[in-house]
Amino acid sequence: MGKIDEFELKLIRQGMTDEDLAEYEKLLKRVRGNFAKRQHCYTTAIQFPSYNAEQALKLIQYGLEKFEDGWFSTYTSYLYMGHICEGISNYQKAFESYFLAKEALGSDHPEYVAELSKELMWMKLHVDSFHYSVELEEYFSCYRNTSDFSKSLVNSEFKGAVAATVISLHWGRLDEARKCLEKAKEICKPNYVGKLQDFLAAHSFQEALAATPEAVVFIHALKI
Repeated sequence: MGKIDEFELKLIRQGMTDEDLAEYEKLLKRVRGNFAKRQHCYTTAIQFPSYNAEQALKLIQYGLEKFEDGWFSTYTSYLYMGHICEGISNYQKAFESYFLAKEALGSDHPEYVAELSKELMWMKLHVDSFHYSVELEEYFSCYRNTSDFSKSLVNSEFKGAVAATVISLHWGRLDEARKCLEKAKEICKPNYVGKLQDFLAAHSFQEALAATPEAVVFIHALKI
């Protein structure tokens, strides 16, 4: 294990001070290329425990500001910032980070935008307290264009069902809204298995519903 690896492990285990960040900058000078320097920052930050989330965000932001690089490392940095914020239920900040990740993609990477639409859609639902918005419909439209493989995991199915319920209600499509709501409720049941259950089990991976408490309360309280 090299010196920089040992230092990163220390940051993950013990947290990061301003003095540590100054020392980290010296170590990163040995790393060739700004892409790799940024990568060190975000791959280290995402391993911080949740109680050090602010430090993790600071480290990724440091990499963004200190080392100029192209679209991919910018996109990835903001994407991980969004994941960290979502993990501590800071949905507004998560949405802002995911949106900056989308901005970094420009118009040349539609496949990344399609995948990112799941995060944007989910955060927009929380930020708007499960009310309709044009942005939500745009992200949901993009989400629907992703592959069946990507959409069929339990958590993605649930997110899509909740978004479809909100959008259908807004446009007065009550029959569609009822079907989507029943789908969301069905997914919440403890015995629900997704479309890829057998395939995933064969590879020793278990599906799990990671829906937020706010979303579950919303779909169970809704009467149509």
